[in-house]
Amino acid sequence: MYIVFIDESGQPGGWNKDEKCLTTNSSKFFTLSGFMIDANNILEIESKFKDIKIKYGLNEYTEIKWSCSYSKLGLNFEQYINMKKDIIEIISNYKNSVIGIIMDKEYCYKYRTEIKNHNDLYAFSLNLLMERVCMEISDRDGRNAITPALMFTDSRKNDNNNKLDKELQIAYIRARSLGTHYLKFSNFCESLVFIDSSFSSGIQCADFCAGAIHKKFESDDDTFFNILTLAIRCNKENNIYGNGIKIYK
Repeated sequence: MYIVFIDESGQPGGWNKDEKCLTTNSSKFFTLSGFMIDANNILEIESKFKDIKIKYGLNEYTEIKWSCSYSKLGLNFEQYINMKKDIIEIISNYKNSVIGIIMDKEYCYKYRTEIKNHNDLYAFSLNLLMERVCMEISDRDGRNAITPALMFTDSRKNDNNNKLDKELQIAYIRARSLGTHYLKFSNFCESLVFIDSSFSSGIQCADFCAGAIHKKFESDDDTFFNILTLAIRCNKENNIYGNGIKIYK
């Protein structure tokens, strides 16, 4: 079985329908990233993640998020950057484990008639990510392999009735049933699993994947992306674009 942890960076929304432009302070891109591992590697990743926390004097149960400030963690800036690099290096040891979907929001909202709101944008990027997961399973286990894949994501805890979680679950179920023009998503289990990221090293790794990928395309800063490249899904010619990195514009 494969486990796929997903997280995002940037906002899927921020589009002014009347002015037909992005709203002020909205990100240009929305990035959805997946970290796909063999289920047997989960404990190994948890152990490595805890070792990094201990190395930098943090409690082993402290949640480390890409966007967390160094002062909040009690680190200086140099320690903070080095810690981020150490986490990315853990991920880089797992070849072909990372997938990044980068959505050009202005293009999507202007020219893709099926994308009308932020839920549609998220669902569309999820579909593209799931397609590449199925392709990677086929590469590893053979064409038409039915090795199951279970997808985990961070629960949105800011909504009392879990509306956002329900919308994402519906998007997942819809994507799973439809597949794409090229293949069906027969590997995916029947539902998306929501988990508190503070208790999941895998979700935290996916958060760092999304952060490093988003920073490259949103800010043209590839400091962390260059380290992560070793883990991004590629073809036989080691080309990551179109394979592990899909830029939709």
